[in-house]
Amino acid sequence: MVLLATPSLAQPLNDFLRSAERANFDARTGVQARAQAQAEFATAWGGLVPSLTASGGWTHNQYEAVVNFGSSDPVVIIPKDQFDATLKAEVPLINPAGWLKTAAASSSAEAADRREAATREQVHRQVVTAFYGYLGARAVLESAQRSRQLAQAQAEVTQARTEAGVANELDLMRARAETERNQQLVADAESLVATGARTLETVSGLTPGEVPLLPVDALESAPPLEELLARGVDTRPAVQAAEQEVTTARRNSTAATLAVVPTINAQFTQRFTNATGFQGQSSLYNAGLTFNWRLDVPAVAGMRSLNASQETALISAERARREAADQLHSDWQKTRAAVKKLQAARAQVKAATRASSLAHERNLAGVATQLDVIQAERDLFAAELNEIQASAELASARALLAISAGERP
Repeated sequence: MVLLATPSLAQPLNDFLRSAERANFDARTGVQARAQAQAEFATAWGGLVPSLTASGGWTHNQYEAVVNFGSSDPVVIIPKDQFDATLKAEVPLINPAGWLKTAAASSSAEAADRREAATREQVHRQVVTAFYGYLGARAVLESAQRSRQLAQAQAEVTQARTEAGVANELDLMRARAETERNQQLVADAESLVATGARTLETVSGLTPGEVPLLPVDALESAPPLEELLARGVDTRPAVQAAEQEVTTARRNSTAATLAVVPTINAQFTQRFTNATGFQGQSSLYNAGLTFNWRLDVPAVAGMRSLNASQETALISAERARREAADQLHSDWQKTRAAVKKLQAARAQVKAATRASSLAHERNLAGVATQLDVIQAERDLFAAELNEIQASAELASARALLAISAGERP
């Protein structure tokens, strides 16, 4: 069986990968998680910059308060209709815990960005598997249809030979039964194609149209495993995300410790009112510093909790690094095995094709039975299925290995 190269007008793998980055459910969830983390960082950062508050109001008092000082004009302490407006500015001066919490939020946002990239990698792996599975299903259907056509042709030849008295009814019934068996294989292949198309559309968000045939692999060996491990593990988004989460946990732990350090804020308030009181001023201001310090049991317990979280993050980072190396190792081994399997499958197809041709020739010459022809055709179909499966497996393995090594499949 010969697998043709990719048609230029077919939908390539990259079309499905790009679509999945926009439409895949996991990818969309990852985008929103990153947006949420960035918003939380902006909220934490906003607590460290100066803030401005404006307020105003009108109050109708049932009685006004007026004070008379002899010959001087009366002083209105509280007017019947009171108007107030206040502008207040606050500036954090010393807030070590807040600084570290903001830094932790920054690390958390970076970790979310890396988590989104890791999710995108997993989505790419899903698309690659579904894409080559669908291509393989299409190739199986073509092979099944071709076997059915051959079985039908053989049945017609046997029918003619039976009518001519060269073959018997037993051979004819076997040929017809073989035709029906191949019809069942076509039905199974059609179901496999429909299921594969549905899976590919679900993971990518793109309806498969004209897709390429399975590529012809040159059976080249994969790059050395040590080289891939050296350059691939540290660049994996999942590993980078775990390391950022360690930084986040460390900063949160330090922030919990600094929570016992007092905070100092500066404030300036400008007030406008017609309730001037004894000051007799409708516009007045005040400024000052505020000092806050608190130490309680929850603060101490929080330190212990965050210290434990830091240790957990360190373990998670170590596990992420090991899992990335394991994934790369597994993909490399699968690629290596798939190359050998495809080599054997191609040799098997070559031999089965020759055997089928000989069986047909000998049957026409009257020196081979109908059973020999049927068995040769079954062997050829099985060999073609093995080659299709091996080709799809190798194409998928190479693409997955590229993803694990930090490359575009």
